[in-house]
Amino acid sequence: MTYFEMVCIMEKSSKPINNKCVDEFSRSPVFLKKETLQPKGRRKMLAKRSFIVLCCAVMATLTACGSASTSTPASTGSAPAQQQVASTGNKEMDELIELAKKEGEVTIIGQAQSNREEVAKEFEKTYGIKVKYTGMRPSEATPKILAEQQQGKYLTDVMMEATQQLAIQLYPNGATEDIRNYLLASTGVTKDDTWYNGYETGYQMAENTGQYVFGVMDYPRVYVNNDVLEPGALKTPQDLLDPKWKGKIIIHNFGRLAQGNTAMTALYLSEGKDFIDKLIQQEPVIVDDVRQMVEWFATGKYPIGVGLDTTTLNTFVQQGVIQKVGKVQPEVSTVLHPLAIGVLKNPPHPNAAKLFVNWFLSKEGQSAFVQITTQYQSRRKDVEESPDPLIRRWATIDYKKSLQSKEADEAMKYVTELGKKVYTAPKK
Repeated sequence: MTYFEMVCIMEKSSKPINNKCVDEFSRSPVFLKKETLQPKGRRKMLAKRSFIVLCCAVMATLTACGSASTSTPASTGSAPAQQQVASTGNKEMDELIELAKKEGEVTIIGQAQSNREEVAKEFEKTYGIKVKYTGMRPSEATPKILAEQQQGKYLTDVMMEATQQLAIQLYPNGATEDIRNYLLASTGVTKDDTWYNGYETGYQMAENTGQYVFGVMDYPRVYVNNDVLEPGALKTPQDLLDPKWKGKIIIHNFGRLAQGNTAMTALYLSEGKDFIDKLIQQEPVIVDDVRQMVEWFATGKYPIGVGLDTTTLNTFVQQGVIQKVGKVQPEVSTVLHPLAIGVLKNPPHPNAAKLFVNWFLSKEGQSAFVQITTQYQSRRKDVEESPDPLIRRWATIDYKKSLQSKEADEAMKYVTELGKKVYTAPKK
């Protein structure tokens, strides 16, 4: 069709049909190819009818296209629509945002708890960049990552909350990057006074293995079911050795790297090797199933718990299975479990990874993490502390030892070997 014919067709449908348009259309190749054998009068009538149908079809198509251009993805799993991000006032950061948006996504491995995905969604909301989050145990994620990299597959950008695995297994095998190369000084994240104990301490707490410790859990911590035992029945970790608690203690399997191993290593650092040996003489029940352990603790079967999964415990509290939970710990916590973030080797989305770690270590990112997960304190001084009253405030934390240190490594080795000896896997 000619340009004139298309102009006629694009006229608003509220106007009467333009006979000149119809005349032009009746002589067009589109119409004549089909209707050239019809009488002239008949041909003009058919031309008018065909013209109207064609106009309706074109208008319908244009309307559909217009609607499609403004719709948003229906699936929560689809990539966020590209959005305009207001200038941060930081040229370096603005340029990084544009580069990251071109990559479109960032891939992260972290803890399996669903609230970590909620934290990731805050990043998506801010930048419109999709986060592909895989939740799994660090002890399972580490061999997966190593196997992939050995095959030349670099599928993951960032790993979170796997301080031991990053330092002990991934870093020595060259499977990580140095996160220093990903942090922007212009954002203020590297300022010494931004962090409790200073900026460099974030590297030192992870034995300078290229990852950064952003948050902490106070240790040692032993949980008590105060629905069953009176508050104050146990006052210090040493009280666990009282013969009256024999057979009433449950411990998560500490023969492998998981929360039970962390808890027992912390008790070793805080109370000494002899304490660990005497604790085993109390005939604790040792289990590997996280949910089963919390269930037995919450229902009072074993009212003293070491290495409880706090997220699962909170679920039982919310469901009313257990009302009162207490903690036994020193007056001041000197042993801290560090929570670190690291960038894996050859990240598939280097700019998106860089943007994510800078956002995550910012006030906004750390605030989202602390308020959503509730079980940790951020090392940033400008972040509000955890809303959970059972989580210690910085006023009762005096950092002396990290659970990611050479001293802790030696303690962990002893605890792990002991755990392998005393744990008996249930028969299938």
